[in-house]
Amino acid sequence: MSNILAMPLVELQVTTSNNEDWIDSILYLVQTGDPSPPQLDIRGIIFDMEIRRSALEHEVLLSASTDNDTLKVGAPPDVGYLLFNIPVTKMQPLIAGTYVGDIVGRDAFYTRQIATITLTVNAGITIEPVIVTGTGVI
Repeated sequence: MSNILAMPLVELQVTTSNNEDWIDSILYLVQTGDPSPPQLDIRGIIFDMEIRRSALEHEVLLSASTDNDTLKVGAPPDVGYLLFNIPVTKMQPLIAGTYVGDIVGRDAFYTRQIATITLTVNAGITIEPVIVTGTGVI
């Protein structure tokens, strides 16, 4: 059994660019009153995320999942971290603007929305990778 029912619904406001990898994390802690509370173990939960122009739009512009490692649960002892690892190749098609999305978690018994997302994408200026040589920058 997973800890999916212990996960609160969180609201994320994220700003990133369409010329970079989206690397981020959410840390889930157990409320114990302790100054250093333990992490909530989120292993055993499959996470899926979809981003759209608006909640009523049919087209999914960006998706991520623990099934393809664009979302991951941290390795022990960091099992309370949900990690975002979305490559620049998935970010590049997004035009600058504000998007909405959510993250759903599921285990063998339950499916729950664990996060709502407002995603602001900035227009990246530097598009091509910079190659540094012994004589300068190309």
